[in-house]
Amino acid sequence: MLRLLIQFVDEELTDFRWATFDETTHSDALGWQLADAHELPAVAAQNPHPVVIIIPQQCVYLTQVELPKNAGRQVLSAIEYQVEDQLAQDIESQHFAPGDTSENPIAIAVVARPIMERCMTLTRSHDLRLTQIIPELFLCPWPGDGVALTEGYDGFLLRYGRYRGLKCNAQALPAMLELLKRDVEFDTITFYGGEAEATPDVGQYSLQRHEIGATRLGIVDGPLIDLQQRDYQLSSAWRGLAKSWKWVALLLTALLLIGGYNKAVALQELEAELAAIKQQQYDLLKPYLPADTSPDANFKKLLIERLKQSQASQQEQGFLKLLLDFTRARSSFPNVQISRIGYQGNILSFEISSSQLNDIEELLETIKKQGVNANLESLNIKPDQSSGRLVLQGADNV
Repeated sequence: MLRLLIQFVDEELTDFRWATFDETTHSDALGWQLADAHELPAVAAQNPHPVVIIIPQQCVYLTQVELPKNAGRQVLSAIEYQVEDQLAQDIESQHFAPGDTSENPIAIAVVARPIMERCMTLTRSHDLRLTQIIPELFLCPWPGDGVALTEGYDGFLLRYGRYRGLKCNAQALPAMLELLKRDVEFDTITFYGGEAEATPDVGQYSLQRHEIGATRLGIVDGPLIDLQQRDYQLSSAWRGLAKSWKWVALLLTALLLIGGYNKAVALQELEAELAAIKQQQYDLLKPYLPADTSPDANFKKLLIERLKQSQASQQEQGFLKLLLDFTRARSSFPNVQISRIGYQGNILSFEISSSQLNDIEELLETIKKQGVNANLESLNIKPDQSSGRLVLQGADNV
């Protein structure tokens, strides 16, 4: 069956590139075409196929959470609180999409709710038959182990797990691999590229090249996280109406079934069940709450206060988190060039340069607004080129 791929170039979801493929026969060799925002209605009209929307990788945060054994539905439904301490933003403004819930740790993809809202608005306004919303990383095929590499939009996709990876430019690729070596064991990199595509520089590592035209598209049968979950599940007006009447019918049926029972006994059972759920939540969250917390307290409020205190004293920012913050900020300053990257003692540094001093200063301010402890060192200002060292300070792991 034919599919229409639409990949937006940034978080504004305006300009995009698109391609069509047949999920039963098509390989990874896609004929991408660039288009402006106003061309979307024409592209959709000329290609009336089911649509897969691809979100730029710099807009998606991938992480994983270790869950307790035999975790219940209550834990899964509150999965966002498991990763709240990793984010510098209010979780209410973020959308959380879990991966395979049968695995532990469970993979989580986090994306801003405004981005998801814009996706749904575009879907409704252009009558798109939306089937999936996925992060850009999953365009890179996954061989099963090691590290996989392929070219994405305006950068390379570096995948080192079923649900783990990042995006970086060609200049930063050797340095990224050096830093990645600290977390992942690999000797050979699997590169998926076209016949005319130049082999990227990966430094000292060996490269095993695969022609992308002979490879199955990763989003067809490979592991991925569909962002269209929970509040953004595929639905229609008729389905919403049926869902409303479904609960009415269930309520009437329940009333008929319990009509012969004593109402006082039924109410007591419901209260007991509610108390059991409350106690279960208390037992689960007790290690993270103050010692004098009672089972009747407002757990959400206490957890938020606890996390704010924890972030104020010691914020966890490992290499990948700092790199993600830098990548998000730099996407708005393409003229800033990177010549060297270093990481030591929880400090991530970038040797940067630009013909415009304002770009370097504004990049620093953008990173600081994300809650990162950053500063600019060894600034060298010349009429035609300014350079310096951008230093991002992370906290010690606990």
